[in-house]
Amino acid sequence: MMKCCENDDQKDSKLESQNLEGLICYCFQHSKKELYEAIQKGEEQEIINDIKSKIKDPGCFCETANPSGKCCLSDIKKFISFHKEN
Repeated sequence: MMKCCENDDQKDSKLESQNLEGLICYCFQHSKKELYEAIQKGEEQEIINDIKSKIKDPGCFCETANPSGKCCLSDIKKFISFHKEN
């Protein structure tokens, strides 16, 4: 796991949970819309598992791919939580 993925820094990460446009995982090209649709089907864990398996091989590059410079997993968890509550 990359160093950026070890930190679950929730206070610095701002997420526009209602906006479904764009990517939520920049390294492995998972979109917000794709994740939203997975949540509706109860399949969001499949996307998380895909990301976690790819973090190890071939490896993530969050520091350069993600505009925030951080791992997307904390944003994904917030996104899921928001959409499960609403």
